[in-house]
Amino acid sequence: MTRLHCDPDDSLFSREPHRGNCPAFLSTKGIFVAKKMTRAASLVFLVLSLTASVVGKQPAPEILGLRLGMSYSRAYARLNEIGQFKSEDEGQQVWTLSHDKHYQYVIIGFDRDRNVRYVTVLARPDGQPVNYADVGNLADATRSGGEGNLRYTWKANDKKGHFEYLAIAKGKDPRNLTRYAVKRLGVATDEDERD
Repeated sequence: MTRLHCDPDDSLFSREPHRGNCPAFLSTKGIFVAKKMTRAASLVFLVLSLTASVVGKQPAPEILGLRLGMSYSRAYARLNEIGQFKSEDEGQQVWTLSHDKHYQYVIIGFDRDRNVRYVTVLARPDGQPVNYADVGNLADATRSGGEGNLRYTWKANDKKGHFEYLAIAKGKDPRNLTRYAVKRLGVATDEDERD
């Protein structure tokens, strides 16, 4: 029976070219090549991941964990976690946010089936600003208005919930929003029945 003998002094750490019974992948040169390939592959993966997340970033169909299409009971539970009920008028509720550093109020509306139809947040005047680009890729948005009345609108498709929605960021500042909303499209409301 022949045994392969691989002495680390002969191959891994030797400056001499590999000449023994050790497999070639254990040679010093082979280890460095493998490390370089691993680093290169990791770098390529990181660059592609960052590019995909920045270039294709569409606004999420939720704000503060309040997802479009979410049931009334789940939305109500989430609202109780993050704020206090303030008022209800014309089928929408206003909540004061307790500890959010960006937003002061959330306004939420429901469809006829009591699922979340829209969520709007109003920026906290003394809070940390939210940049329009934090919402989504500005190149994919429709920009309207001008100085003092700026509006970015994204039309997106939620593949998970199978619906279209709008994301709208408004503000007076050229960089930071004062109001942000997501709204499902093509949803019947109780108001539609009254008309």
